[in-house]
Amino acid sequence: MLKPLKRQKLHESISEEVLKYIVANNLSQGDRLPPERFFCEQFQISRASFREAMKKLEGYGMIEIRPGSGMFLRAEKTILGEIADMKLRVSLEKRSLLEMLDLREMMEQYAIEQIVNQNNGACLAQLEEIIVEYERKINKGEIPRQEDFLFHKTLYEGSNNLLLLNLFQSIKDLESLWAVHVIDSVRVPIFGRETEPLHRQILEAMKIADVKNAKRIMRKHFEILRKDLYTMDEKLFH
Repeated sequence: MLKPLKRQKLHESISEEVLKYIVANNLSQGDRLPPERFFCEQFQISRASFREAMKKLEGYGMIEIRPGSGMFLRAEKTILGEIADMKLRVSLEKRSLLEMLDLREMMEQYAIEQIVNQNNGACLAQLEEIIVEYERKINKGEIPRQEDFLFHKTLYEGSNNLLLLNLFQSIKDLESLWAVHVIDSVRVPIFGRETEPLHRQILEAMKIADVKNAKRIMRKHFEILRKDLYTMDEKLFH
């Protein structure tokens, strides 16, 4: 069952939902799409709005509108059609990643609180070592992706909560796939770079048991990542 669409950015939403329908139903080049009445009823939209969105997809070369016969997937994709397809895939992945970031933000704030409350000096010392290496790589112009992973992983380990650690490992596996297939493939090396000084700030706040400030900085960390995702989307497709 397809979902009714919100009014905001309606034409773009219609286009994306139709593309999702195509993917979900394994439609191939040359296949016929359901009639516009089907989509209008499912999305609860007017025929005028739907037709305008379909003109956009036709302009991309994704579909072909044949008067009196209906809508069909083009037998051959155009370059613009490939771009539209890529936009859909990035959009779907981006939504999943945003949800994962929301979950991680809550979990890592909890981990900070547990480490400080337990006075886990060994964890703080380990975080210090990681950040020293992190900063060394930054000064050399390298991207400290491994150290970034270790910093966050150590927070979960230091919380002494095995469930949180297992959840983080699962989430990071998905995030890593997203990074390889999306961020790296479109060459966006600046993703998350503004978070670099925040790791040190989070640790310094934890050292003086300022949980409130450490959690505030962590929230800022994830807000930057969310902003970068939207910025990347705008640069690629607008």
